[in-house]
Amino acid sequence: MPATMTGTRTNDSSDTTDLRQLAARLAHEFNAPLGLLDPGVGDWCVLVGADAGRFPHPDHDLIAALVAEGFGPGHAVVWRPDHESGPLWLALPVTRPEGGSLIALAGFAASVSDDIAVSWGPVCPPQALRAWGQVVADQLRGEAASQMLAGGSPRVEGGERQLIARLIRRLKISDPPERFQHLALSALRGAMGVEAVAWVPCHHHEPVMLNGEVAGLKAGDCHGLIPRSKNELVQVDNQPAPIPAIAIRRLAAVAADSQGLTGWLLALNPLDGRPFTATEVEILQPVASLIATQQTNARLYADLKELLFGVIRALTSAIDAKDPYTSGHSERVARIAVRLAEELGMTANQRSDLYLMGLLHDVGKIGIDDSVLKKTGPLTPDEYRLIQSHVEIGVHILSDLKKLHHLLPGIKHHHESLDGNGYPSRLSGDAIPLEARILAVADSFDAMSSTRPYRKRLTPMQIDEILKKGSGVQWDPNVVDALYACRADVEHIRQKGLGESLKIVVNDTLGRP
Repeated sequence: MPATMTGTRTNDSSDTTDLRQLAARLAHEFNAPLGLLDPGVGDWCVLVGADAGRFPHPDHDLIAALVAEGFGPGHAVVWRPDHESGPLWLALPVTRPEGGSLIALAGFAASVSDDIAVSWGPVCPPQALRAWGQVVADQLRGEAASQMLAGGSPRVEGGERQLIARLIRRLKISDPPERFQHLALSALRGAMGVEAVAWVPCHHHEPVMLNGEVAGLKAGDCHGLIPRSKNELVQVDNQPAPIPAIAIRRLAAVAADSQGLTGWLLALNPLDGRPFTATEVEILQPVASLIATQQTNARLYADLKELLFGVIRALTSAIDAKDPYTSGHSERVARIAVRLAEELGMTANQRSDLYLMGLLHDVGKIGIDDSVLKKTGPLTPDEYRLIQSHVEIGVHILSDLKKLHHLLPGIKHHHESLDGNGYPSRLSGDAIPLEARILAVADSFDAMSSTRPYRKRLTPMQIDEILKKGSGVQWDPNVVDALYACRADVEHIRQKGLGESLKIVVNDTLGRP
C-alpha cells in the first residue's frame, strides 16, 4: 500500500532545501515515510510522510541499535525494536552537502494488517528490504553530491541487486501468488543469464513454477532437486546432475526461510557454462524471501477479502431479517444505483462504491426498534425522528471499517433533499454528494415499487407522477432523467440475493491504496 505523504519537517540549517529534495527522492524511491536524522545533534533534519511521533526517538539508543545491526558507512541495515509490533525500519547512510553524515530511516509495514491500517512502505522480507536499501546506499555513495541533490536522475548501474528493488516495487499483495512468481522468475532468469529458474514450494499440493527450459526437466521434477538437508540453506552443485536423465550442468538452490519449510528457489545452467558464484547465490536468497512473503501475504489478503465480504453479507441479511416487507430492498437499490451511475457515465470504481453504498445504506435500521420500524399507522414526531436517525446509526456501525470510510458520505446523506429539506444535515443542491443523490432516486424508486405495511406498491403511472413532481425539488433532475433513460433495465432489477457482483466490488475496494 502506498505511503501517504503528509508534508515535510525540517530544521533551519543552510542546506534545508537540498535535504528536502533528497528526503523527497528517497521517500518516493521506497514509497514509505522517511526521516533524515542528524546523529550529531540527535534530532530529525527532515520528515516526509509522517510526524516525529511515528518515528523512533532519535537518541543515542537508536543509533547504538542500528550500529549493533551492522549500520555504518556504505552499509544499509534493517532494524526492528525489541518487543514491538510496529514497522520495520530501513536505515542507510547519507552524506550531507556541507559535510557530515546523516541517517535515512524509512518505515515499512511488517505485515498485511499493518500495511492496510497504516501508511507505511510495502510489506517485504528483511533480506530483500536490506538489499533494496543497499542498492540505494550504493547509488548515493557513487553519485556526485551536486548531481544527486539537484534532483537529477543518476544512471542506474546494471546488476542483480537492481533486480531486488524492481521486484519490491512490483510486489502487490492483491495479486495472485502465481502472477508475482512468474514476474520474479522471469526477471531473475534474465538477470542471471541461466537456462531456467524454478520456485518449488515445500508443500506438494502447491504448483511448482518453472521459467525457462532444461532438456528433460518438467516442473514436477524440481522437487527431486531440493537439497536433502533442510538446514543446508545454500547448495552450489557443479557436479553431475542429481537426476541423470535431466541435462543439469550447474545448480544453485536456496531456501526461502531458515527452516526450509516454505519453498526453494532454483537456478539452473548458466548460459555461458560458468560455475555459479557466491554473489549470484546471495541474490537468490532475497528473491526467494520475496516470493514466499508475497505468497503468505496474498493468502492473508484473500482471507481479509472474505472477511469483509462476510461482514457486508451479514449486515445486509440482518437488514432483510428486520422486516420481511423490505427483504431484498438493499440489493435492488444497489443494482439500480449502479445502472443509474452507468447511465451518468461514472467510472468503474464509482459504480463499485455505489453498489456497496446501496447494500449498506439502510444498515442503521438494525438499531431502530421493531415497533417503530414496522408500525402500520402514522408515526408520531418522535418516532419519525427515530426513523431518521438510522442514517447516523449506520455511519456509526460502519465507522470502524477503515476500508469503507469513503462510502460513509453517500450512506449518511441519501435522505437529503435537493431543496434543503432533507435529513440529517439539510444539505441542498450540489452540496449533497452525487452518490447520495443517486441513492436517493434508487431508494425512492424501489420503495415506491414495493408493498409496505402501510400501503400497497404504487403503479408505474403513480411513480412517474411523483418523480416528475419531485425532480429538481427532492431529487436531482439529472439522476431522474437517467432513470427514465434506462427505465426498462431498472424495472428488471427486482431479483434478490448477493452474487458475484459483491465479491467483485469487495475485491476492488480492498485493492485500492
